[in-house]
This record gives sequence, C-alpha cells and structure tokens, in this order.
Amino acid sequence: MTTVGAASGGRIARSRELWRLFRAERTDPGAFYRRLAADGVAGLERRHGSLVGRRIADVGCGPGYYTEAFRAAGAMVVPVEYDAGELRLAGTPPPDAVLGDAQQLPIATGALDGIFSSNMLEHAPRPALVVNEMIRVLRPGGWGYLSFTNWYSPWGGHEMSPYHLLGPARGVRAYERRHGTDHKHHVGDNLFVTHIGPTLRDFGARSDVEVLRVEPRYYPWAAPIMRVPGVRELLAWNCVVRFVKR
Repeated sequence: MTTVGAASGGRIARSRELWRLFRAERTDPGAFYRRLAADGVAGLERRHGSLVGRRIADVGCGPGYYTEAFRAAGAMVVPVEYDAGELRLAGTPPPDAVLGDAQQLPIATGALDGIFSSNMLEHAPRPALVVNEMIRVLRPGGWGYLSFTNWYSPWGGHEMSPYHLLGPARGVRAYERRHGTDHKHHVGDNLFVTHIGPTLRDFGARSDVEVLRVEPRYYPWAAPIMRVPGVRELLAWNCVVRFVKR
C-alpha cells in the first residue's frame, strides 16, 4: 500500500471504530467518549504542539472525559459546565470544575492558550454568544476547537432521531406518540436547532479570528462537503470548526 493509501485506510478505520463505539454509546458512553477525547487531544497536539503547561478551558465539560485527556497531556485545564447533573454522569465530577454559562464564561479576557468545546453548542439558546465568548477569552494566537451536532444531521435530534427530520415541532410530537414524553432533551429548553451555515457566519462576522478548517468530526477526510451549503447540513454528522485568534 502506498503512503497515501495507508493514510486513507487509517482514516477510514478510525471512522469505523468510532461508529462501532457510538452504536454502544447509550450503554457504554465512557468507551466512546474516552476514545474521542484521546483522539481529539492527540490531534490538537499534532496541530498546535505540546500542551504541557498550556491554559485550556473545556467548555461544556460534562463528566470530564476531555478534561482528563488534556490533563494527561500536561495542560492546565478549567472545566466549565452549566448543568451540575452533567458533571456527575460518570460519578465524581472532574476536579476544579466551574459551574458557568458558555454564553458568559467566568474567565478573564485573553486568559487562555486554547479553548475546547465538544457537543455543547446545540444546547445553548444563543450560539452566537458562545462563539463570541470563546474568542474573547483566548489570547492573540490562541487556538479554538468547537464541535456541535447540526440539526439536520442523522443525530441532530439526539435520542429523538430520526424524528427530528420532520421538524422541531412535528418531529417531537411524532417521537412522543411512539416513545412517550420521558426523554432527556427537550427542544427549546435544553436542545436547540443549530445549523452550520449561521455558525460559520458568526465566525465570519469577526475580524479578530481566523477559521483554519471546517470538517465533519467523525470523517474529516470528507471536509470538502463543508463548503457546500445545504449538503453539509445533511451529510455532516457533527461539525468541527478549528480557529485561531488574531
């Protein structure tokens, strides 16, 4: 196999492994999210260099899978979470976790070398404020990583998928007729319709940030689809925006 072929095979194998773990996510979330965390932190080290001693915020940290991986890499991490219950999903909350709103981060302007947020944006009612806050707390030259589940992706409705494809109102009604109303996420309360296009426009409205790359999280080799409006909303399972502050 050529070098290019080997690299391509490795990327596809990664996507298959993530899909296998995702299918068991409801019964064994730790295996899936720890694999994602290790993979994500290693990728950030390849892109931005050593994380040892770097000041990083994990926004929407939940039970702390990413915080754990960043700390294992030597970073100084501030875990931020809005929902105290999410902090305890895996038992003990991550050490030094801070209860805070991503739309108004409890972090000083320019204090961070890096900021990371995984699968939180769709749970914020005003995602543009989250984007602005992530940029605000970075120092010039600091990097950011934002991933979120876009509404029209296969998993946009979370546990209500694929009913969400019928729309936020009709889809919820269809889901509840079949499965009942006892579900974790409620559209307009703790889950919001979030799209890739408007989020990229939020970044584009800022002169102090450069978007380095936009990619589907679980198959980044398909990044070209992210340049096609409409198509990306349907085919990107999860959107990643990588950026630096100017």
